[in-house]
Amino acid sequence: MLTPQEIRDALSARNMTIRDLAEAVGMNENYLTKSLRGMRAFKPNELAAIEREFAPPEDEQDRLRKIPLLGEVPAGRLTEAEQRSGRWIAVSDPETPPNAYALTVKGDSMDLVVPDGTTLIIDPDDKALWPGRRYVVQTEDGRTTFKEFQADPARLVPCSTNDEHQDIMLGVEPISVLGRVFSYTIRDIPRRNG
Repeated sequence: MLTPQEIRDALSARNMTIRDLAEAVGMNENYLTKSLRGMRAFKPNELAAIEREFAPPEDEQDRLRKIPLLGEVPAGRLTEAEQRSGRWIAVSDPETPPNAYALTVKGDSMDLVVPDGTTLIIDPDDKALWPGRRYVVQTEDGRTTFKEFQADPARLVPCSTNDEHQDIMLGVEPISVLGRVFSYTIRDIPRRNG
């Protein structure tokens, strides 16, 4: 339950007057003033109405969910990825998979799809390979990359302006699919001059 001081602080923070609050909650302004000064006790229904009035609005912020940002994934050759813990990012898409996590793209082998620095949202429960979908994969020795899968023959394909990046043929060495890319979060970047 809110204290009189917390109510006064909330009024100040919202730039509301006692009259504004009294009208909003249907309370006698004189009673509200006396209650805030400690000259009268709030009735339970009055406090409940005030708490509802000061409750945060149900907007986008309330629907945000946080998922872990686990580190970086190379968009280039298979290399060890940097892994960190303790960082989280907010996602607003209600269909974000329940076990999703985020990785930051490092490199240019997928720059026709997303630039270096993009945050990928990964669905670790979706590992079935489908042509044209993008995945994060890992070798037995822990090297990872982010690429697009294509079939006939089965391979991981870079989508890059840099011709140095080559397809990775599947079946040459054991590779585990860590998850499918569900979505991307990209900050605005300037276009390249060219």
